[in-house]
Amino acid sequence: MKITGFLLFPFLLLPPAMDCLPATPQESATELFARGNSRYQQGDYASAEKYYREILDSGVESGSLYYNLGNACFKQKRLGEAIYYWEKADQILPADREIRENLELANLMIVDRIQVPEEPLPIYLLSRLTGLLSMERESILVLILFAAVNVLISIYILAKNPRLASRALIASLAAGIVFLLFAFSLSWKIYERDFRKKGIVVERKADVRSGPGADNITVFTIHEGIKVRVHGASNGWYQISLPNGWNGWLPQDYIRML
Repeated sequence: MKITGFLLFPFLLLPPAMDCLPATPQESATELFARGNSRYQQGDYASAEKYYREILDSGVESGSLYYNLGNACFKQKRLGEAIYYWEKADQILPADREIRENLELANLMIVDRIQVPEEPLPIYLLSRLTGLLSMERESILVLILFAAVNVLISIYILAKNPRLASRALIASLAAGIVFLLFAFSLSWKIYERDFRKKGIVVERKADVRSGPGADNITVFTIHEGIKVRVHGASNGWYQISLPNGWNGWLPQDYIRML
């Protein structure tokens, strides 16, 4: 199995929020990233991880940074954390082929095999299409489509030429359909982010308890790398569920929230 190499220039692909950072932290992050890459190439994956984490601790993040951090964790045989960071990278750079390939390969190494019901073909195709954009880029696209629909409707109303008005109407209807499609997709992503929280198990072997505490009975056992749904928290424990309906409680430090 081959895990693809690291990305060299993460700060060329920063999300919009990064534009507000001052120049000095940005330069420091770039220097730390270069040091981390150098240590990674030398095979010193622990030191590379240390430099990448320093960047995250400074408040800077990017898809490429998460990707490289996942690679460093994978090289240290920490599959759960590697998958977590690649999932974070995929959230920022959803169309990146190398990130997807690493996730697909890593998921083959997960011990647990959970049966997930197959999605209907239209839902699958829609999720694949909308999954090509991050939430930030999809928000921008929705705003552009909304403006385009309004401009085209204005042309239709104000145009004195019947042919121009007809074309503007057809174009506004087409743009409106696309707008509704991506608006629905964006709304669903926001809903999933705020109300359907997910996490990655990073503990190599985790006993899922019947309640929030080690004195409760073990209902089943899972292993690192598996993605779980997080429903709530109590006394340092998360209530989790699997796609097959199994549910229980895990210590919060066993899970990295996405």
